[in-house]
This record gives sequence, structure tokens and C-alpha cells, in this order.
Amino acid sequence: MGFRFEFNWVLKLKKEQGLPENPMVGEVYDFFKEGTRVYPIGVPIDLVSGKWESVAKIMVIEARQDGLNTIGKFKIIKRFAGIEKEMITYYWRESIEMQLGRKIEDWSDARVS
Repeated sequence: MGFRFEFNWVLKLKKEQGLPENPMVGEVYDFFKEGTRVYPIGVPIDLVSGKWESVAKIMVIEARQDGLNTIGKFKIIKRFAGIEKEMITYYWRESIEMQLGRKIEDWSDARVS
């Protein structure tokens, strides 16, 4: 018998999970994810939207298990904009397509685990 958990090196959030509408550098935000996940604490990682669009560079400052869910806090280090945002979005989407072995047309439901 085992215990399932994920190691995540990116924080992918939808609005209802805590994705800020207008993330501000230096601000701390709460997040919620279904399932048991492990995030690096105090290490810069990317924040992406539910459609795998890059949003910001963040640091998870707290993550804990609440039953079968993960709740935590993250701090915005840098917002992505312009060509940088486009390139990082391309990087994540290309990586997901490589992992899944197929092209994705609708990014709203793209999921890997």
C-alpha cells in the first residue's frame, strides 16, 4: 500500500485556487490545490495559469497538507510581461506537449501528473 504525492517545480493555479488577478511584486498570496503535493520552499519557481500561461517567478514560502489537499502561501518575486512572458509560456507548453507526446489545442484542460 502506498501514498500518492506529486513533486511540483511549477505552481499552476486557476483563479479559484488562488491565482491573483493582478500579482504584485513582494506580495504574499494563498493557494489551494487538490491532492498531496510537494513544492520547494524558498526556491524560485514559475507561476502559471490554468492554461499554462506564464505569470510570474515566485517563491513558495509555506505548503502543508490539509487532509488530501495542499494549502500554502507564495510570494511574487518578478512578474512576466511582453516577450519574456511569451517565451516562458512557450517553454512550458512545449514541455507539456513533449511529456504527453501530442499537440494540445485547448490549454484550459491540459494536465500532467
